[in-house]
Amino acid sequence: MKDKLSIGEFAKLRNLTTETLRHYDRIGLLKPIKVDPKTGYRYYSILQYEELGTIKELRELGMSIDEIKKYFDNRNLEQSVNILRDKHEELKNRIKELQQLEESIDEKIKHLEEISKEMNFEDIVIKGIKEREIITFDKSIKNEIDLSYICLKLENELKEIAPIVASNRYGAIIKQKDIELNNYIESLSMFIFIRDRDNIDENHIKKIPKGTYACMYYKGSIWDIGNSLKKMLEYIEEQGYTVCGDALQISQIDISVTDKKEEVLYEIQIPIERNLI
Repeated sequence: MKDKLSIGEFAKLRNLTTETLRHYDRIGLLKPIKVDPKTGYRYYSILQYEELGTIKELRELGMSIDEIKKYFDNRNLEQSVNILRDKHEELKNRIKELQQLEESIDEKIKHLEEISKEMNFEDIVIKGIKEREIITFDKSIKNEIDLSYICLKLENELKEIAPIVASNRYGAIIKQKDIELNNYIESLSMFIFIRDRDNIDENHIKKIPKGTYACMYYKGSIWDIGNSLKKMLEYIEEQGYTVCGDALQISQIDISVTDKKEEVLYEIQIPIERNLI
């Protein structure tokens, strides 16, 4: 059995490409034992087999070239253990992040599938809803430019790994006083529901109280709430209720998943209480 192997033969031993070995040579990570001065052919020793295997495994662990060079620099047991321990912590954190992403995507898919099956979009229903927390800057928006800037600011405030795309966590607050004055879009202020308040400025967190809410879906943009809101207010009065707080306008299907205006969907939630007799 021969010791000196061509670059092709050596690459095949570890299922790598010859270009990978040439790259390792150029950056000084794994040098061949000989380079033919006339042909430029690279030759490797079978004794380098383990070193190449270790490089491949460290790359699979996600180590950068610089980290692998450091790993091979004056190696000893303590140094190797410490480097591997650090990489293990990184991997555990990455696994945690991937699990959070998987759970988030799963939740979004289920939400979109369920909401797309909803048939009675114009029905008004009474729901008991638990307390929720939101991030909001209580800043009114007047147009799409305002909307874009405030949504960006809200997302930057939210310290989460998982994306909120396609979720039902975005919404707008309509002040009770503006509902009573029929100025439905005079005080729209955007918010995001939060799940984890860690690292979020407490000054921007607001509680949405639990209670009884009149709820209704409508299709259209965030600005198209007028007719649906009027219908709900008439229903609330007919059923012997009064509005007792700010209304919420929650995005259910938005432009992150569709370009079709007729598919964009919001839910209006208005807190109500029984009229006193």
